[in-house]
Amino acid sequence: MAIGIFLILGMVLIFSSMKNSYRFQEGMTRVQENGRIAIEVIAHQVRMAGHRRPVWDDPQSGFYPITGATVDGGGGANDTLQLMYQDDLDCFGVSNGATNNPETNLPVTWYKRVTFSVNGNDQLTWNCEYGASTGALATQINAEAIIDGVDSFQLEYGVDTDVPPDFGINSWAIASAINPKTTICLQSRFLCDSEAGLVGAMASGVPLSIQIGLLLRSPASVAGTDTVAFTVLDQAVAAANDNLYRQLFTTTVSLRNVTL
Repeated sequence: MAIGIFLILGMVLIFSSMKNSYRFQEGMTRVQENGRIAIEVIAHQVRMAGHRRPVWDDPQSGFYPITGATVDGGGGANDTLQLMYQDDLDCFGVSNGATNNPETNLPVTWYKRVTFSVNGNDQLTWNCEYGASTGALATQINAEAIIDGVDSFQLEYGVDTDVPPDFGINSWAIASAINPKTTICLQSRFLCDSEAGLVGAMASGVPLSIQIGLLLRSPASVAGTDTVAFTVLDQAVAAANDNLYRQLFTTTVSLRNVTL
């Protein structure tokens, strides 16, 4: 009987260890998959920011590769990123159906504005607006969740502070330290000159790239998970003793379309 009890206890310990190992691997896989998806989605939109066609046509007033709705959360809160570009495909990837441009024989491009933020359920969401003009953008995707388990979403901007710009990054800044709209000054001199104060604001730094930081956590706790503090770009995140697996994802993406 004693031997039987000993064997049963051993089997229980082995089963418990295997269960914890499985839950840890499952949580780590979930976090890594979410991180990969989120980074790919955001990076694609950053690379599209400011795209317009044909390049010799100035866009309408109100067109900015990075808009003024891009803000720094401050105090450990999550940041918000909003981008704009021209596209002949709507938010669902469907052609707008407009006839070809007679000068290029390409589909007529409309305006698309995309916003990334974190909601109250710690989900990274995106909002997509689309329309024929900057003043008539209809919301096609409203705060749709991309991934969950977001502990921190932070952004920093590689800025050129030289006047005139030499397209080299001099420093990194948060959104509140720059005027995101100044990216239009490298896109369209016509629009930049028509926007009061933007030329002077370029001295504070013109964004040329965006660094993305995402701290993600697993959906379920696993006993024995290390308690670790993280630094997500400009924000420190204290260690949480909740046995959740966490991983930090960072990448830097150039704004490809801010120059003519």
